[in-house]
Order: sequence, then structure tokens, then C-alpha cells
Amino acid sequence: MSDRIVVPLIPDCSACIVNSLKTLIPHLTEDREEQNKFFSFAFKRISEGYRKNLTPILLSVQLYQELYKMGGVEDPYFEIKKLSKDYALKVLPSIERKIGVFQGYERLRACLAASITGNVIDYNTAEHKPDLEVLIDVFESILNQGFSVDDSESLWQSLNSKKGKLLFVADNAGEVILDVPLLRFLKELGWKTTFVVKGRPMVNDATEDDVKGTEIEQLATIANSGAWAHGVPLRYVSQEFLDLMSESDIIISKGQANIETVPEIQQKFGVETYYITKAKCSHISQAIGAKKGDNVILKHPKITA
Repeated sequence: MSDRIVVPLIPDCSACIVNSLKTLIPHLTEDREEQNKFFSFAFKRISEGYRKNLTPILLSVQLYQELYKMGGVEDPYFEIKKLSKDYALKVLPSIERKIGVFQGYERLRACLAASITGNVIDYNTAEHKPDLEVLIDVFESILNQGFSVDDSESLWQSLNSKKGKLLFVADNAGEVILDVPLLRFLKELGWKTTFVVKGRPMVNDATEDDVKGTEIEQLATIANSGAWAHGVPLRYVSQEFLDLMSESDIIISKGQANIETVPEIQQKFGVETYYITKAKCSHISQAIGAKKGDNVILKHPKITA
């Protein structure tokens, strides 16, 4: 793998975007004729995106922003996010009990397994369908499998050898609940964590409303990226978010969209960064030296500036 993580636009990306629209568009309108108009518009924009050779993330972001405006719906995934959060809260105590038997580095690995379990709550990847009923089974499976891309020891050494500011770039609603054991462990280790969510609703990504009233508020300072986007594309984030990144000693980045967008910003500041995800897209998996289905704890670049 090179010093850069690059996810270019390939033919499979169009199929992924169109499949994701099967979830979005019915939440924008129930009228079948209107849905057909939205799909027709989307096909046109996808075609234009390929002519312009946009990255998959920018093509998807621009398309989704336009569709949200056309539909006039602020948060079309609201019910999906609420259901995801309810399920995650239901299983969290059982997962916490299983984590409680571990100490030190092994506890960190168990917390990372819980965090990756949350990452399966993804409604925007065509190759992946979340099943909220089996979250505990998924957690136990990840504990047993371990991490196919595994820089957890490097993360442990950094967390243990120094103290400072940690920026946690969060991902999906529901998923963030299963980040709680890791956030609690970071606090116990003496790290001051800032937990970054989206500036406004985009797919099932977490916003400040989605973490309000949760334990996350006691474990971290809540901030938002300023972005209305998948991930944190440089052109969409706020200066405040860029300042947070530049001032951090470690960054933990959750999910695939952040793998596509955080590296461009990370290169500007050279902050030690760890990407945590369940590899659900074959294309993105290949870009990080993983396979679809892998559990990933990736330090990138291996040597930070």
C-alpha cells in the first residue's frame, strides 16, 4: 500500500450508489411517480460524475445533497437511526459485561471489537445489509476472529506512553453507542477526547441530536465537522474542525467514508491516525490492503510526520 489511501471511481461505484438510493428515495417520497423522477435525476447526475471523473465520495455527496433538497426532508433516515440506537442500547450492557473480564491491551482490543461491531450498522453500502438482531453474535465473532489488519498494538503503545488530545471522528447513529466502551477506556487512560459528528443529517450518520442524552456526553466533548456529507471531505468541513485535527495528538477515524476523506486532511497535519472499520465494500477494502469482511485497525501512514 502506498503512502496515500486512494479510492477512485470505478464502474462498481455506480451500482453501489444506485442501490443505496433504494433506501433513500422511498424516505423522501412515497409517490411512485416522484420516486421515478428522483431516480431519473440520479442516473443523470451519476453519468455526469463519471464524465467529470469525480471521486466516489464527492459524486455521492453532491447527489445526496441535491436529492435531499428536492425531497424537502431534513432527516429521511430519522426512524432508521432511532431503531439503530435502540438496538445498540439494548445490547450494550451485555457487551460491556464481556469486555469487563479484560484488562490492559486485551481490554483495548475488546473495546475495539465493540466499536467495529457498531460499524456494521451501515445503511449506505450496497454490498452490506445490517442485521440489528445479531449484534452480540457479531461482537463475539470479532473477538474470536481478531483483526485482519491489526495496528492495535501500536495504538495501545501510543495511548499508554503519552497523554493529550484525541479526536474521535464518529460514523453512524447506533454505532456511536457501541463506541462507548472505547470512549470510557480512553478517559480512564487520561486522554481528553473530542467526539466529532456530522454538521447536519446525512444518511444514517450521527449528528449532535443523535448523541444528546447519551453517556458519550460525559466521556467526551461533542463537536461537529461542519459538513453535510458522507465522511469529512476537505471542501465541506469547517475551519473549526480543521483546527481540532491540527491540535490533536491522535485521531481515531471510524467507518469507510472517513477512510475516503480523512487522509487528505491528515496529510496536512501529520497527526497519528487510526482507521477502525468493518470492511464492507470490496473497492475500499482493496485501497487499504484488506478484503471484504475484514476487521480493520489501520495506522496510516505507518510513520507519521
